[in-house]
Amino acid sequence: MRAKIIVNPKAGRGKAQIAIPIIHRVFASRKIEFDIYVTEGPGDATDEAQRAAQRGYDAVISAGGDGTANEVVNGIAGHDITLGIIPCGSGNDLAISMEIPRDIEQACQIILAGKTRKRDLGRVIDRYFANAVGVGFDAQVARTVNKHLKNFPIRGVPLYTLAILKTLLQYQGCEARITIDDKTVINLHPLLIAVGIGRTYGGGIPIVPHAIADDGLYDICTVEALGSLEAITKLPKALKGTHIDDPKATITRGSHVRIQLSTVMPLHMDGEVFEADSMEFSIIPGGLRVFHP
Repeated sequence: MRAKIIVNPKAGRGKAQIAIPIIHRVFASRKIEFDIYVTEGPGDATDEAQRAAQRGYDAVISAGGDGTANEVVNGIAGHDITLGIIPCGSGNDLAISMEIPRDIEQACQIILAGKTRKRDLGRVIDRYFANAVGVGFDAQVARTVNKHLKNFPIRGVPLYTLAILKTLLQYQGCEARITIDDKTVINLHPLLIAVGIGRTYGGGIPIVPHAIADDGLYDICTVEALGSLEAITKLPKALKGTHIDDPKATITRGSHVRIQLSTVMPLHMDGEVFEADSMEFSIIPGGLRVFHP
């Protein structure tokens, strides 16, 4: 195996930087061909992953958070190459979906064991994604984390819970029309819309708890707008995945999803935040090969 390991040194508040000697030691002990590339800014991981794919590497390994993995995926999509994940970020939801442990050495050993499987690959607003997209409130939460809580001394679900409470005080919604497979139409004033290949986002929140990563379908969760107090009281349900039983929540499956919003809103895609008022999701069944336990 010839592997390119792409490290985002800022991921996980420096966890990825600290992980570099561990990664090097574990890979060097197996005497395989590899090299480590350290990113310098946004888009760098995509460019380097694309170069690796074009130069005949067998695998590209993302050592960072979900945002780093998203960049790598956009660099290797369409190429016959395997994605590896060494989770070094705050959320690590793609790693959760792939059953990759947070321990750096254990994650490396899974890659070196060489077992792979294919999972679905999503596409929206001219980008690929491997785990989930959230539109509306949850995207604003991701923006709050990225802008205001990046250096807060907690991570994972506790960090996102704090961001949820902070965002509730200022969030303004919109109207949405969702069309699934050209037959199911949902009109609502949403608190959030989640389109998932994997089951979790936000560091382990099971937003679409029954999603299957290789069934060729998205799981789509919509939650109607709630008052701030009601949203706070129902937050524990979302953290457990039981929110799907709430009358204001719906779960639908489909391979093609169109979302039209009444105004431009934030959306988060595997940890990266963008903006749009119109989105068309397509899915590539088995479009991404990954190292898996």
